[in-house]
Order: sequence, then structure tokens, then C-alpha cells
Amino acid sequence: MIFTTDLIKKLLLSAVLICFFSASFAQIEVAHLSSKDFSAIGFGGFLNFSIPINETNAAIVEGGVYVFRSNDEHEAVAPVLVGYRHLLSAYDDYGFYVEPVAGYTFGATDIQAYNGNTPLYKPNGDQLDQKVSGPDAGLSFGYLFQPSGRITFNISLRYEHTFVTGSNPALNIFALRISHGFSF
Repeated sequence: MIFTTDLIKKLLLSAVLICFFSASFAQIEVAHLSSKDFSAIGFGGFLNFSIPINETNAAIVEGGVYVFRSNDEHEAVAPVLVGYRHLLSAYDDYGFYVEPVAGYTFGATDIQAYNGNTPLYKPNGDQLDQKVSGPDAGLSFGYLFQPSGRITFNISLRYEHTFVTGSNPALNIFALRISHGFSF
């Protein structure tokens, strides 16, 4: 894809506007991934941009990366999500919240793909790896702590499900997220 100068300017302006009108949370998380033949605890990081709609609601744009390892098998996934955060309290900037999200997860693995009990190979003889990319949906429940000056903290639990096509196993991710917020 060739990027034109006008397209680059529009993308840059959009990114600046999102940053100008948003608050962000970025930090680490501990996650558990399970699929048909793979289960592991891993770590990840994320950037979560919230764009306030009113006192208790915000639109969410998020990107993250998780890495999982079990024995000699590895999975890495990078979900790109949009969502909606609704504070369950009457306070305008802290309290319990629920956050449904949807998007697409990009991923890679070194786990051998099978058709039934038969291992699959590429035409050159290399092993064919399982597919771990697909549409994603999830739900978070968390708590935004009352801001102390410019410092805000967030803790949440999230469940995400990646719908992988074909005979590849779907992914389920349970995550404990602890983050520090900052605003632009």
C-alpha cells in the first residue's frame, strides 16, 4: 500500500485529536490463555484510550500484546479493540465499571496444525502452524480509583474470546489488569 501525503496528514491529525480528547491507561497484565490443546499463563501490555462521551460513559480504543509459553510451544497475540466503558457509580471519574469490547486479534504460534490426527505441512515440507488470528469479543469489569492529583489507577478482570476459523482452536483469555492512567 502506498501512503500519500494527504493520507499521512489525515492519520496524523486523527491521532493528535484522539490524544487531545482522551485519557489513556497503559501498563501490564497477567493473563491465562486456553484453547483446545494449549493452556498457559503469560504476560502482556496494553494501551487503552478512553474518549469521554458524558460523565459516566466513554468510547474505548485499545491495542495490546500477550505472550504465552508452555513447554516448548509459544503463542503471541495482539488484539486491536474498540469498546464502551460505563461507570456503574454516580461519580464522574471513578468507581466500578463494565467495558464490553470487540475487534480483531492478530497472532502467531509455533504449535503444529493438524487435520484430525494428521499433522499438516507446507508445500516446502515445513510444519504448518495453527492459526490464532480472528474476530475478538470481550468484557471487562473493573474499578477506577479516585484520582490523586494527576495520578489515577485502574484494576480490572477481562475475558476475551477469539473466534478462529477452520479446524484451529478458539482462544480464551482471562486477564488481571493493573494500570496507571494519564491524560493528554
